[in-house]
Amino acid sequence: PVEFQHPRVVGHGETLPSARRYARSMATPAPERRSNLRRREPAPHEAFADGEYRWGTFDGPIANVNLLDRWSGPARRFHGSRLKEWQAFQLVNDRYFVLGAVYDAKLLGLVQIVVVDSTTGEARRWEHRVPSPRLSVARGLDATVSTGRGGSLRVTVRNDVADGRLAIVAEDRGGKGVAPMELVATGRFGRDDAAHLVICHPFPDGTPLYSHKCAMPVTGTLRLGAVGDDAETGSTIIRFDEASSVLILDDHKGHYPSPMAYDWVTGARRDPDGRLLAFNLTDNQVRDPDTFNECALWIDTALHSLPPVRFERPGGVHQPWRVRDAEGRVDVTFEPTVRNEQHIGPRSALADYYGPFGWCSGTIVADDGAPVSVDGCFGMGEQKFIRL
Repeated sequence: PVEFQHPRVVGHGETLPSARRYARSMATPAPERRSNLRRREPAPHEAFADGEYRWGTFDGPIANVNLLDRWSGPARRFHGSRLKEWQAFQLVNDRYFVLGAVYDAKLLGLVQIVVVDSTTGEARRWEHRVPSPRLSVARGLDATVSTGRGGSLRVTVRNDVADGRLAIVAEDRGGKGVAPMELVATGRFGRDDAAHLVICHPFPDGTPLYSHKCAMPVTGTLRLGAVGDDAETGSTIIRFDEASSVLILDDHKGHYPSPMAYDWVTGARRDPDGRLLAFNLTDNQVRDPDTFNECALWIDTALHSLPPVRFERPGGVHQPWRVRDAEGRVDVTFEPTVRNEQHIGPRSALADYYGPFGWCSGTIVADDGAPVSVDGCFGMGEQKFIRL
């Protein structure tokens, strides 16, 4: 049954219909449901070949992320204008959480660094909405670069999956009303260092969603100044070492339905034994989520595929969220502590985005049946509803 029939404008803080329920109301008839087929397979060389997309979930990078090769001429330009794409990262140690993004929605882009102190709830932001030409999002991760600039902020991510290195440089020299900031970090994501979650999944109309996520060891340094400082004085130095830190990569391109809608929570930490723990939980608009979903748990270099999940926000977006599945493997609570929002248009008609930061608790059951506690993971969640 259709639970939600028509798009509507919502007020700030109001709970939106789930992404999957909205997509189902707009979808063409789905194929026969296939349960428990969440296998990771060897990656194809191309996302689109011989007239069709290579649908699936893969254990390594897709060399040629050629999502637009289905079309040519004016049709290709039109569909290119609808392709939402970004490269983002989350950098975590035992106190700080850093979100970085080069985000291209085509009509508008965003360059962003947010630094959250999980112990105090303080968030410091360097972010600019910019025209799309100021952004360049990588196409695949083999010797590519994502970069964006806005104001005095520049964010660059260099991808070299063949050598297993991901290099991040973000800098704002500061100025009137702007504090200086410099971030330099290097992640290791070779096959012996990290597990890759790569997807090419179908939306209800047969258009593609590509994503490459990876939780990996990292080293880095973050230098934060105060307003009025120059880049060399008055700085706080925050270090990220492999023993206490995790870096999560999110390379993403989606031919999303309009409006674009999904729910998401991620978190990471090093456990008391030094193991890397991270998870990705999402309820999005793809077809047949029992087969096609990107819910996963990382434990060091092992990746555990998870069932589709549902999000509950009985108190609204600023109160605790609960994320569960039907098989009893996922029961995670996300408690927002730091607000992070973007609203565009009258009554947020064009974009109604909530991306708070906060603490996670609960358990996720690994593939071997062992429950894994996510208590003490700091992370972020998203409730996204965008018509741009």
